[in-house]
Amino acid sequence: MKPVSRDWDEFCYPFIYEDSPICDFEILSDELCCRVGLVLTMSLDEKIRDVLERLQPNIYHLNGSVRGKLAITESDLAELKADYHSIRDQLEGGFKGFVLPGGHEVSSELHLARCQAKKVVRALVMIEHSGKKSPAPILFKYSNLIANTLYALASLTNHLHQVEEVEFVSKSYSMPKK
Repeated sequence: MKPVSRDWDEFCYPFIYEDSPICDFEILSDELCCRVGLVLTMSLDEKIRDVLERLQPNIYHLNGSVRGKLAITESDLAELKADYHSIRDQLEGGFKGFVLPGGHEVSSELHLARCQAKKVVRALVMIEHSGKKSPAPILFKYSNLIANTLYALASLTNHLHQVEEVEFVSKSYSMPKK
């Protein structure tokens, strides 16, 4: 579709009329950054706030890393992975299965952000499948790690607020034996 106007005041985003999954990826990652910003307005544990404050600008770096210059580095990936493992350590090894999203208000918002992060990963997959551009492998790694980290932060929030999480046991899929 061609733009309906030539007036830049009437464009919310320069690529909005583009027929490309890159545009969708950028909009979805923008939404993820906004969701993290919403969580940052809430009363948070210092560790959780620290992780999210460092993560939020990197989500915008991720946003521009397909169309523009690659702005996510191996050190960004290593830092987020260290945060993820630190959070899991606080949870005494982490969770054993999957839980129903919810619990504390902050945890619920973090679960919504986690879902948004998964949409960002899927958008990268769609870019890859379109054949027009291949996103750098680090972007897939980083985006998946964002989703996992947000899940861990949601669990940590419930743990810190002594909210018991409800394990979800699927009737459709069997869990691997440990």
